[in-house]
Amino acid sequence: MSRIQKKRTATPFSPAPKRGYLAKDARHQSLLQTAAAVVEKDGWPALSMISVAAHAKVSRQLVYEHFSSVDQLMSETMTQLFREMFERMREGIQRNPDNLADLTLFAERMTFDLSPGRTRALWQMITATYSDNLEATRMSRRLRHLLTKLWAPITQGAFGLEDPHSGALTWMLHMAFWGAHQLVDDGEIDRDTASKLFVWMVTRIQAGGAVAPSKARKAGKKRPRPLST
Repeated sequence: MSRIQKKRTATPFSPAPKRGYLAKDARHQSLLQTAAAVVEKDGWPALSMISVAAHAKVSRQLVYEHFSSVDQLMSETMTQLFREMFERMREGIQRNPDNLADLTLFAERMTFDLSPGRTRALWQMITATYSDNLEATRMSRRLRHLLTKLWAPITQGAFGLEDPHSGALTWMLHMAFWGAHQLVDDGEIDRDTASKLFVWMVTRIQAGGAVAPSKARKAGKKRPRPLST
């Protein structure tokens, strides 16, 4: 075989794609997954263009091609972390919309099955306890409203509350819910005890016949009649 024939034989008909090449959308999603992993491992303060580039083993310029600023990177990472939890909760509520105790257990198990770092990141971003960043605060408020809107009908049915009281109680219960996670994370109680205590608290409140503040005022003592002279 001649030298020319050997060269033709060794040359493929179509060039192989470069190693590590991803389409734009796939690369964007890959960078978001890397950003979520950074936050899960080291917390929100560690999230930056540099940290994402280092963990993804790409250049900072490539990260800037997908995210124009750290604010955008943070906002999209928050959405990335929130979406999976939110969609799973919505599916659970759709399957069993009328049993608050069962739904509470479902939410507890679902979130406790996450890694401690992921749970901590969710707690911090929903309550905006990790940053003074205005974009983070705005996103935190939006995510809180989405969670409240998802759970408020359940609270309304379980406690007979009208808006805005159902939404307010929903968020109060969420705060207690994530507080249980914090206690487990700090090692003060174990996971099983936290779940049982939270469900016990919710069912006790429900069994207590909670009355909306507006109804409670109406059911209060009547004003005494003025004394006749």
